[in-house]
Amino acid sequence: MAMFRRSRAPRRACILLMAAAWLLFCTYMFHGVLDVQLNISDNAGAQEVPPTERQCSGLFASFCERHVAQYRAEAVRQGMMHAWQGYKSYAWGADEIHPKSKTAKTDIMGGAGISGMGVSMVDALSTLKVMQLDQEFKEGRDWVVDKLNFERTTTVSFFETVIRILGGLAAAHDLSGDPQLGAKAQDLADRLLPAFDSAPTGIISNTVSLPLVQPDGGSGSSGLAEMGTNVLEFSSISSITGDDKYRRAAEKPLRAVHAANEHALMFEHVDRQTALETGSKRGVGAGTDSYYEYLIKYWVLGGRSDEHFRARWEAVVDDVLRKLIVSPPGWPFSFASDLQGDSLSPVLEHLRCFFPGSVALGVMSGAVQGPKAQLYLEFAANMTLACYQLYNSTASGLGAERISFDQQSGQLVISDERYWQRPEVIESIFYMWRATKDKRWRDMGWRMWRAIEKHARWEGGYSGALDVDAVPPESDDVSQSWFFAETLKYFYLLFSPDSALSLQDWVLNTEAHPLRVQSGRQRGSRAAVRLKRQ
Repeated sequence: MAMFRRSRAPRRACILLMAAAWLLFCTYMFHGVLDVQLNISDNAGAQEVPPTERQCSGLFASFCERHVAQYRAEAVRQGMMHAWQGYKSYAWGADEIHPKSKTAKTDIMGGAGISGMGVSMVDALSTLKVMQLDQEFKEGRDWVVDKLNFERTTTVSFFETVIRILGGLAAAHDLSGDPQLGAKAQDLADRLLPAFDSAPTGIISNTVSLPLVQPDGGSGSSGLAEMGTNVLEFSSISSITGDDKYRRAAEKPLRAVHAANEHALMFEHVDRQTALETGSKRGVGAGTDSYYEYLIKYWVLGGRSDEHFRARWEAVVDDVLRKLIVSPPGWPFSFASDLQGDSLSPVLEHLRCFFPGSVALGVMSGAVQGPKAQLYLEFAANMTLACYQLYNSTASGLGAERISFDQQSGQLVISDERYWQRPEVIESIFYMWRATKDKRWRDMGWRMWRAIEKHARWEGGYSGALDVDAVPPESDDVSQSWFFAETLKYFYLLFSPDSALSLQDWVLNTEAHPLRVQSGRQRGSRAAVRLKRQ
């Protein structure tokens, strides 16, 4: 027995020595790789240049990538805290903030959208909750419950009020379970609901007045996105209240439009009396974008049970792939354009870059399967790479509002050099990451975030820029409310584990407010399709 005890002592020492050596080796390897990972190149050429942090490789690649992702997520979280502190210090309760001059901004979109509703406050709530910034969430929640009042007489955009305020309140309720936030959301929904009674089709006018919308007779036409981007929010109010009238009211105009129009890919406007399409251009960009987004998301929100909306979405994507694809000469990607007559536009604007992400979501959710799912996901990857050029092609690394390609040479031209803090590119990068787990998407997102930190950060928060091809770019001194709601959230989720917000349980509205999937959902019914590696 004594001999046995004596033989164990050297063995213990050997094991401890080996463990210490292993720990030192891991520490050396990880920190060495991390130093390389964070050495970001500022050279943004016309072609994709993978950031240097892609160099996690070998035996410790998985360990390295996990920790780098944690670092990146925390960096974005710190960015959100910085933006919130600026808003709290210099613009508390205002709609937006001028972060460079550190003053309050009392409307959004020059007063054409919403005024006097603390829009950034409401838009920030769901992001604060997702990032587990509980104290900051409580600060915003208390202001909303105590100060936000819809009794004031004001004219608002129905579309903007629904996606930002109604969606923000519903999401804050769903994430927190706070009944007072649910009551505030229902209060606003009740004031907006009569808009659906104006026309026999249920199609709304986008310009409405509070404190209570009055039916307007239903004349004229409505933009496709404006009339078709509210069913997620009102359906969520039905889920909160148990009253199906909100869902029925918002669903009616969509079914009327679908019944009246043969084409799944539609013109920009619909007649409010007949629901017939009007216009001259078909595409998935500004004016139509979120109508298409909500077809697939409404199917997911309802538990993947309403075949009507899934089939309509599939018909749209099929039409896009047949009719709208532009492949610039010399570039390894293609994108969905606009069709006017027989001509396809070579312009790629930031707003349409939501589309590949919505296609990837449809594939992940099982809306299509087999070879078609593979085809859809390959298209989504192609277009997301094209959209990345809005950032990768600029001197500052900030995203241009619009680029175009010469149809003969393929030369890329920045045709609108403003940076508006838009979320659509990082949104699609996020969905592509979730669909494929290909780390190049995270690398692209990190490069974008580093440009924002370098060129758009001010004492009062983050701003847009007037010319993304200037270094340094001049600030536009506006922090858009969607930067709180969407841009920061998508960056954070890109670098976070899937469990930070499960796409089985949540649907993000067009302002990135997470709405809980409703009962009857089929969990994990169809597997995500992975891109084949070439």
